[in-house]
Amino acid sequence: FRRYKRFASGGAGLIWFEATAIVKEGRGNPRQLIISGETLNDLKRLLKDTLKVSEELYGADRKPYTVLQLTHSGRYCRQDSEFRPIIASKNIYLDSKLPDTYRLITDDDIEKLEDRLVDAAEMAGEAGFDAVDLKSCHYYLGSELLSAHTREGRYGGSLENRARFILEVLAEVRRRVGDDFPISLRVSAEEAIKNGYLVEDIQKLAPAFVQAGADILHASIGTHGS
Repeated sequence: FRRYKRFASGGAGLIWFEATAIVKEGRGNPRQLIISGETLNDLKRLLKDTLKVSEELYGADRKPYTVLQLTHSGRYCRQDSEFRPIIASKNIYLDSKLPDTYRLITDDDIEKLEDRLVDAAEMAGEAGFDAVDLKSCHYYLGSELLSAHTREGRYGGSLENRARFILEVLAEVRRRVGDDFPISLRVSAEEAIKNGYLVEDIQKLAPAFVQAGADILHASIGTHGS
């Protein structure tokens, strides 16, 4: 609460709220924000208190634009003091850093996370945020699925399959929230590790992302895990 009140007091016109986990087990650290039925009222209060500070200092006509970023940390999941990675695709260059307890997420579990991510986006709108950002970069779950060259099933192999998770989520969020709630998609333009994906893949997919519902493509490069 103190952090975002300070952002508002500084006069920010755009406040991009930090990566917020869509499920408890998808957090990157045990204190990461999470959006759920249990936390929704607290997120509403966080947003309300943040906007109140801005209004008191700068007037009601200067309301900051607010975006909530949604995430699943995938192979970087951590609960308590232990890593509990959930990976989408095996990678010999990264898996050596993982504990023996890691597991490969199933297609069924990915489908459930699609539903959970859509629910979270809808809740973000209900909480009062102006837009939502779907975090699919830096080898977190959405990004790793784009690199799932060796994965079998509906979410691996071909570029079409590797993009399925993002495209299906975008389309369903757009259907659920309507046309007046902007959707941002944050992707790594290139995952600069072996067995990753290249900027050419994102160039091919960008029109499909927009057609599926993305209003903003928010790009960076690389992964902290390389």
